[in-house]
Amino acid sequence: MTTTLNDFTSETQLSTSEATLVSTNSTEKKFIGMATVTNTSTSNIEVTLWRLNDTTTGTTGSGGNWLWKKTIPAQKTLTVDKLLGHVLGNSQKISGLAATGSVVNVDISGKTEI
Repeated sequence: MTTTLNDFTSETQLSTSEATLVSTNSTEKKFIGMATVTNTSTSNIEVTLWRLNDTTTGTTGSGGNWLWKKTIPAQKTLTVDKLLGHVLGNSQKISGLAATGSVVNVDISGKTEI
């Protein structure tokens, strides 16, 4: 097995639709070491993130399957504490969306094991 440090996503802007940020294939696993979201807007923006199987669609609201949902204050960066230390197993993903598109940047890094 080989383990490599990776910058999985860097300054990726969330849209108003769920989009995959980090994924694994059927032969790899990824360890999440750090994850942050930065609101570049002058307004507070709600962000929703999921950790799911790659074929599962994220759902919001009551009974939803989201892992982290938070309103990010304007011009602030927050650490996504609920993702730190998680492992994406084979064929899994982290996906996300924002209430307003193109104003929230996501940065996620960690290790890939093949």
